[in-house]
Amino acid sequence: MRADFRNYWRTRQINNKVPAHTGFIDRLFSCRRRVVKHPKTTYYRGAYMSFSDFSIKFGREGHQGKALSAGITYGIIKPLYAFRTGNTLDLDLGFDAGFVAVNSEKFIYNRADNCYTRTKQGSWKVVPFPMPTAARVGFVYRFGSYPITKKYRWRYDADAQYQYRIDSIANQRVVDAINKHNRDSVESVIYKEFWQVYDSVAVVNSAKADSMRIVNAKLKAEADRKQAEADRLKAVEAQKEKERLKAEKKNKGKKAEEKPEPTEGAEATEPNGTTEPTGEQTPVEGEAPTEGETPTEEQQTPAEEVSTSQPTTSQPTTSQQETNQPSAEPGKEASDE
Repeated sequence: MRADFRNYWRTRQINNKVPAHTGFIDRLFSCRRRVVKHPKTTYYRGAYMSFSDFSIKFGREGHQGKALSAGITYGIIKPLYAFRTGNTLDLDLGFDAGFVAVNSEKFIYNRADNCYTRTKQGSWKVVPFPMPTAARVGFVYRFGSYPITKKYRWRYDADAQYQYRIDSIANQRVVDAINKHNRDSVESVIYKEFWQVYDSVAVVNSAKADSMRIVNAKLKAEADRKQAEADRLKAVEAQKEKERLKAEKKNKGKKAEEKPEPTEGAEATEPNGTTEPTGEQTPVEGEAPTEGETPTEEQQTPAEEVSTSQPTTSQPTTSQQETNQPSAEPGKEASDE
């Protein structure tokens, strides 16, 4: 008599959705494989308990008694043939192993009396190590339209529909992401080109404005330089004019000191007592030349050259008209110029 509990399962492919187990116990009982070699094979594992009343004699001495066993069971079920009605014929291969408690006694066969004689009284003993208790090779005829190929699957149909839906959603998300990427790429290209053109135009305008500022600054600097040069030349001319007037004044003072006293009757005077001026006019002290009148060569020369080159006017010539005028009184000096 035997009772067992089985857990049927099928191997699963390890992928990104079905990760491999990491724990020792999980890996020990895991149904996840790197490579699925038998996708149609169904595996089972479980526990069993059995009671046996046995009598075994293979030689001169025999054993009889009772046995209790408990342990684990493991096996496979492989589909062999599927009928039109939906029934299937499967192959069942398995084995059991566990601990055994035995109450066994020995006996022999007495041919003279034609009976079995007990030679050793038995008692309950437990085998101190696990031992195999069963090996199965059998055929299973399965009734119904639900064969083993559909039974104990990991909800393949439901999972397939669910996976199809998930894949559809994922594919749609991928398509949306691609469209968004393309749209963003096009927009980014347009945006980039726009800002490149905008930046280039801005750089050109900025460079143009900078160049105009540089040109204006250069023009202003040139104008300032010319104005400074003009001011410098003007200051130099003013300094030269001042030195010339100072030299003329000094020369005039020297000539006044060197001028001889006029002799009696040497100089004729007009009736009004003034002498007729000569053709040359000496500018008055502190008087600048009038506008439009350029200074003569004699005025531009230094005081030493004027003193040597300019003829003396100590005795002015008298004109024909002065000869007709009465002469000045003896001893009377000519009036100032």
